[in-house]
Amino acid sequence: MHLPLLFCAISVIGQAVRGAPALSPRATANGLIRGMWVWNSASILQSPTQINDLIAGATAANVTDLYFYMAPTSYATVTTQLQTFISQASRAQLRVWGLDGARTYFADAQGPKLFYDGINNLIAYNNVSSASQRFYGFQADIEPPDSHVDGQNLTAFHNSIPDSQLNTTAGSGVWQPTAAQDREMLMRNWLSIHETARNTLHAASLRFGAAMPFWTSTYYGEEVRVSYPNSTSLRQCVMKYMMHYVDEYVVMSYNTDPVNAAGRVQAQAAYASTLPVGSIPNVFAAVEVTTGVGIYISYGDTPGKASKQVVVADMKNITATLVKYPAFAGVSIHMWQAWQALPA
Repeated sequence: MHLPLLFCAISVIGQAVRGAPALSPRATANGLIRGMWVWNSASILQSPTQINDLIAGATAANVTDLYFYMAPTSYATVTTQLQTFISQASRAQLRVWGLDGARTYFADAQGPKLFYDGINNLIAYNNVSSASQRFYGFQADIEPPDSHVDGQNLTAFHNSIPDSQLNTTAGSGVWQPTAAQDREMLMRNWLSIHETARNTLHAASLRFGAAMPFWTSTYYGEEVRVSYPNSTSLRQCVMKYMMHYVDEYVVMSYNTDPVNAAGRVQAQAAYASTLPVGSIPNVFAAVEVTTGVGIYISYGDTPGKASKQVVVADMKNITATLVKYPAFAGVSIHMWQAWQALPA
């Protein structure tokens, strides 16, 4: 089933952003970019059939950009397969981004070295590949909430507590002296990681994007705020700092009510649209279609919503709400395997 195009003119799309390469005509023809996350990349690269299915399915869904997961050390071991895949994607006018992220990349865990290694390995891969075989950019998916991962309880964010209620008593912290300092330093680290990644990628003429939580402006009724790069800096919502370090800010606005989903992107799109021309990142909404995530969060779990036709209709409604913001660039889909399995 060929899904309908969304026709909107977005003035900001296609501009060069802080030294990154401009977008190609495919993104600007109908004014929107549509990304799709691909996590099962290892199996796809080993299967010509899966490559063909992905390219055909993405094209049918009017996807323009694939966020393609790559383990940091895997680039050199699958160079030939990557060159074949990206060449085919390029012929189909699909841009391929590297993708990686983990809670463990924060400094309260293993730190970002492996994450940075992955970016450098992507750049090294691009250097030995022809133009049609290269990654277009790299997307980070590094999220700060508390998590139990790799045998570690990472609790420096202090889930479910707004900034104003974080404990400031010495000894209340798990990483820093106080709980309030835990979050402050975690937020600074989050920004530092993205700033470093942006600088490295722009030096190689590559774009940098990031998947971002929707709640930075509304965490239990408050902004998540930070002073960056140090305590003497302006204290403001972490989102406002982050906008300066990415070319694409993809909000994980997952909700099966398009009014709610669009509402989760308005603060980000509105702020980005106030930035100077040439410094405006592309801001995206996103839909979740994976089963097992939760009712009203994922289309795959929500009765009456589990079809491609419904998702596309809701994406159109989300776009109609957000298109007034110059920074708004489109709606992305999470994720390929679930989309492939979703009924038409």
